[in-house]
Amino acid sequence: MGNTPLILLFILFAFPMGLILYNRQRCKGKMLCFFLRKDKSVQTVLCLLWNDFVLYQERAYDVYPDFVRLSRFPMGWPPFLQELVPAALYLEEDGIPLDWVTLDQRKVRAMELKSALDENFFRKMVHETAQEAGGTGINWRKILPIALLVIGVIGLIVLFTVGGNFFGKAPTP
Repeated sequence: MGNTPLILLFILFAFPMGLILYNRQRCKGKMLCFFLRKDKSVQTVLCLLWNDFVLYQERAYDVYPDFVRLSRFPMGWPPFLQELVPAALYLEEDGIPLDWVTLDQRKVRAMELKSALDENFFRKMVHETAQEAGGTGINWRKILPIALLVIGVIGLIVLFTVGGNFFGKAPTP
């Protein structure tokens, strides 16, 4: 019975404050994106906001202030636990945001030249060209940890077999 006020205090104050701080940290530097897919479904994703682009699945989507709205995230939580985040509406295969009112794409602007000169645009274009030509790139993000693990296991085996004289055995005269 003596711990009941502490538990009640934790439930009423510490837990909601922890959720608020967790949600603020999770939303920092990110943008809520609604992706319209070909199968007529909508996918809601909290994406990393980087300069004038939103990064999602190794693709960069343009951000235009005219088409950004504020939305509460995460949806379904009580309003005092939600965070206001910028939100945009995109077609999944197109990097240009849609207008929330008319659902059409914006008019061509000089910003397209900026996105065409961006290094991510060229990197993506070269990668897609290599894939179409039949060339496959080496995925070092997957290979490097496996190689380090194999080298570490081999090193431990060698250490315990060859280096047995150093551990526990006294040198013989």
